[in-house]
Amino acid sequence: MASRVDLHLHTKASDGALRPAELVKAADHIGIRAIAVTDHDSVDGIAEACDAASSLPIEVIPGIELSTNLDGDEIHILGYMLDTNDPSLQETLQRLREDRLAQAHAMVERLGALGHSIEWDRVMAIADGGSVGRPHIAKALVECDAVASVNEAFSRFLRRGGPGYVEGPKLNPQEAVSIIREAHGIPSLAHPIIVGASDYRLDLLRLLPIMVEAGLEGMEVYYKGYTQDISASLLAVARQYRLTPTGGSDFHGGGVVADAELGGVEVPWETVESLRARKRELDAASIISA
Repeated sequence: MASRVDLHLHTKASDGALRPAELVKAADHIGIRAIAVTDHDSVDGIAEACDAASSLPIEVIPGIELSTNLDGDEIHILGYMLDTNDPSLQETLQRLREDRLAQAHAMVERLGALGHSIEWDRVMAIADGGSVGRPHIAKALVECDAVASVNEAFSRFLRRGGPGYVEGPKLNPQEAVSIIREAHGIPSLAHPIIVGASDYRLDLLRLLPIMVEAGLEGMEVYYKGYTQDISASLLAVARQYRLTPTGGSDFHGGGVVADAELGGVEVPWETVESLRARKRELDAASIISA
């Protein structure tokens, strides 16, 4: 049985396989009652998802996932219940879109120099209006038979430090937290551990004091591949720093996270209630300080 809650989902607005409306209908079909659309550096899918949910017994929480870098570590920050029309947020997202395009184009050129020529127009077509990124390049590599799968494209060429990877400008996590809070949202640290990726385990003792001081409000403690022991350990850390525990499947519908199942991570309903309560607190504090 699927979880009633999934707060980490991607659509074609970034690198997911489904349109936002399709994602909402798929989630409703399996009994999910609260979802967060958290596309990479984009909120373009939120309005369509909300429209699709308007006649269904499912809540769509406006969200985002911002990619950041701190001292060489890639850190993702989720934002929940934010104002997607906030001018400062929109300005930042436009800049990030331009940076992602330039980074992706540089990677296509580097792959060509390595003997694996793919057409830039094909990468754009695969992205289909979404926020262009490595998954779209990976699919183009599969199409031209340079690799057998998206996973192979990442492991051989597109992983950070790989021969086809080009570093692009990134926010630092404190900036991402600030951007989400300015848009009246709740910033949460995404997947502090990725099971199966031996090089992805954030140093929370070093990171969290910095992030909490910057305004971090939550941390993902329920995630794809997490055992009960992992979630319990992260939950204890979240409570230590008074962070709202969040969670989700990181569903993309295939591609870069092909094994993520919609609703496949059990997330307690209390998580949604905790986010609502945290949102009320932040809104009240904003009114008092205004």
